[in-house]
Amino acid sequence: MANTLSQAVSSFSQKFSRFRKSPGAERTVPQSENEVIQRQLRERIQRLTASVAATYRIYKSPFEALGKNSDRAAGIDRDEQQLLKAYNLYKSVLDIQKEDEEGDGTFISRVEIATPLKDKAGYTSGGQFIYLVCWLHFEQGMSEFIPFFTEKDGAYSLAFARNENFEFEEHDKEIFEIIRQEFYS
Repeated sequence: MANTLSQAVSSFSQKFSRFRKSPGAERTVPQSENEVIQRQLRERIQRLTASVAATYRIYKSPFEALGKNSDRAAGIDRDEQQLLKAYNLYKSVLDIQKEDEEGDGTFISRVEIATPLKDKAGYTSGGQFIYLVCWLHFEQGMSEFIPFFTEKDGAYSLAFARNENFEFEEHDKEIFEIIRQEFYS
């Protein structure tokens, strides 16, 4: 029996030795919770960056990205031109007021711009407006003011704030920075 027990132990040792030497049999060390969270965060940032870059390519050059005959590209181009027109209109009103400062108490107290963009849910509440803002800021060089939507009684209007006074919502700020790094650095 001692011989049989000895043979069993020897046989097991040989099998175990072969197993340890076989490819793919490395011992895996479980990752710490911190390492798992960091890996997940890196993967999230990579996915977000890829998604933002793919979307912005469409806004940056709609016809190049979607084709010359694309209705969607034509719609995006139209939206961009409407935002550019609204920006220029707003800036013109401010320039007129600056020229006409006689101190007689007559001034423009509030500028609201009406634009068809206010009727598009993708821009007012769908998170796509930041791509138009980036196009205006980076591609057109219109960075003195930042456009944003205001809502009153369920109706939206386009407003502008000086760049240095404007605070993006956190998600839009992240998108803005990704676009800056991926396309303009």
